[in-house]
Amino acid sequence: MTPIVGSVTRAAGLAVVVAAVTAFVLNRVGAPWPWAALVALPVGALGLLAARLPRATDVVWSPQPVHVSTATSAKASTLASRFAEASVSQDRFTTRVQPRLRRLAEARLRQVHGVPDLHHPRAREVLGDELHRLLTDPEAPLPEPSKLADLLENL
Repeated sequence: MTPIVGSVTRAAGLAVVVAAVTAFVLNRVGAPWPWAALVALPVGALGLLAARLPRATDVVWSPQPVHVSTATSAKASTLASRFAEASVSQDRFTTRVQPRLRRLAEARLRQVHGVPDLHHPRAREVLGDELHRLLTDPEAPLPEPSKLADLLENL
């Protein structure tokens, strides 16, 4: 983890400069020096914090997990709760579940069938009318769990 400003001394110097400039500007617009200095302290602290943040381009090298962890079950329970919410609210289905199902179907179509996306003419015949409508129609309701399982099994 490499901070934006390498050394603590340089980061502290930057924070002091930011605080001094803030106090000066506040004083120039009419604030008394004590108030300008009081307001400049948190601004300088924020500058120090920002200077010590890790770079956004740092690559975090972590090995792949050796065994299946409980994160998998957490993802499954999250998916189950999203399906439960989607069965009650059409908006939740359209905004949360349908885009994920669409990405899954498009990846499967590309890998297995060589179809580039859901709008390709062959996608409807590969997926079937019902599954294609479920993935592409914003008004399509979420089917019963057993029917959804059958549709996704065909995928």
